[in-house]
Amino acid sequence: MAIGDLMLRKKRVAKIILEETKGTKIAGTTAILTENLEINPTGAFIERKADGLYRGHSAPGTIGAMTGRCSFNVELRGTGAGACEAGLAILLQCCCLKKTSEVYQIHSTHADDKTISIDVWEDGKKKGLAGASGTFTLEAEAGGRFVFKFDLQGLWVTPSDEAMPAFAPSTVLPLMFKGGTFTIATNAIKIGKFAFDMGVDVQPREDGTAASGVAYFHTLDAMPMLSIDPEAQKVADYDFYGLWAASTEAAISLVAQNATDKCTIAIPKLQYREVSEGERGGKFIYDVNGQCNQSSGNDSVTFTFASAA
Repeated sequence: MAIGDLMLRKKRVAKIILEETKGTKIAGTTAILTENLEINPTGAFIERKADGLYRGHSAPGTIGAMTGRCSFNVELRGTGAGACEAGLAILLQCCCLKKTSEVYQIHSTHADDKTISIDVWEDGKKKGLAGASGTFTLEAEAGGRFVFKFDLQGLWVTPSDEAMPAFAPSTVLPLMFKGGTFTIATNAIKIGKFAFDMGVDVQPREDGTAASGVAYFHTLDAMPMLSIDPEAQKVADYDFYGLWAASTEAAISLVAQNATDKCTIAIPKLQYREVSEGERGGKFIYDVNGQCNQSSGNDSVTFTFASAA
């Protein structure tokens, strides 16, 4: 047969949707604006080391559980009217966060777990996942964008040829790491970077009766962590080393906003795990890594969207 024309890597788009039944594929309807989009199968190759008359592979292998992985970056964005951008709202919910109005908060109930279906088109070829859950990081440097990096696992959908779909993601601009506020225990402290890791443990729900060998992927636990680089302070001003040594916890609040939307990231009890001195542009800084502890139940981290003041 004739070989087709080349496929352009630039031409990649994705649509997602919350599933009504975990692991049951439905067509994605919400377009998401992605960067570095990748989707590939992860099913393990099972060797069959059969005895025989000859050296080498005497029997063909087979593929185990038919699973896949999808990763991409998306911006922290609102709707322009005080809510979380629609695609981002779906993604947060499949990463161990429960949505209550415009508040996204860790939950501890499997019934509140959400799975999503993902459709990805690559210049005329369609791939997908069903029953997908995942984890994410959120990073920003002063003056730049807040960017989520999502890593999702799900059931692999056999690729097929399909024309590129209509694609109209939200055009709202991203929230930037400028013009907002950042405090540690109500102290306004200058930082150059913000790096949050949701730390979700994603596992397959094995099911030997399912076509893939897995019913869907679910979230088992979440251990959120935060890394920041505050400017160094004298002991009398803010004693990072002393607070680290005493295992003292501190409330963190970061508000990212623009003219229309804001997102408040609240960590009620950050406990410093590592504190070391560094340098940024000739200034002493601290490289601080901490774990996000609970204060009252499922509140170790909360994302709240609202209209900008």
